[in-house]
Amino acid sequence: MDIAQEIGLKIRYYRKKKGMTVEQLAAAVCKSKSSISKYESGQIVVDVLSLYDIARALDVKVTQLLYLPPSGYTGAPSGSVPAFFAGLSHFYLYYYDGRVNQINRCVLDISSEVEPGVFHALMYMNVGDYQHYTMCENLYEGTLTHYDALSLLVLQNQNMEMDLYQVGVPSPYMNAPVKWALAFGISSRPLMPTSTKVLLSKTIQEETPEFEKNLRLSKEDIRLMKLYNMLTIL
Repeated sequence: MDIAQEIGLKIRYYRKKKGMTVEQLAAAVCKSKSSISKYESGQIVVDVLSLYDIARALDVKVTQLLYLPPSGYTGAPSGSVPAFFAGLSHFYLYYYDGRVNQINRCVLDISSEVEPGVFHALMYMNVGDYQHYTMCENLYEGTLTHYDALSLLVLQNQNMEMDLYQVGVPSPYMNAPVKWALAFGISSRPLMPTSTKVLLSKTIQEETPEFEKNLRLSKEDIRLMKLYNMLTIL
């Protein structure tokens, strides 16, 4: 893995996302246009001070520009976590975004145990390319905690700190290829609290019309909402 190239790809991604030209970024960090171009292409390695300057100019955290190599972590032993999560560290999360009428793809990485039953977690939201999933719209960091009947993700948006994204996964002790879960967070388009049903999967899902239909709120979902006066995932 070419680390300089991976960092360069992230700089280019976040620069374009912010709507900045190479010239504008160069001026913001007091570098030449040639230097920024070489950073982005991986021809030269970005020094630490310049990386902090670039992150500040792009309004992202330095960690969002770093290449995070696989840790070799293969998940906790089967006996210490619920069956659905046992032995795995990489998951895919999907929900249907009615604001843009399309499926939102997320990648969830679970790493080492920080205390008994609590694991460090990173979630990459709105992923366009699974091969470079770390280049995403929003990065969330937090923990995955396992309880008897529920596993709970609590993640903070690294771009909007007031957005504390929570995902409740019911009955994680029952193993299956996928799990329906309930997510709560803060939308930025427009700014409002939201609650959505999400699908947590061990593998990448084929995005068929039927899959998209299942991600949408169904008549049964609406019936239960009216019955309980709340959005529930059973």
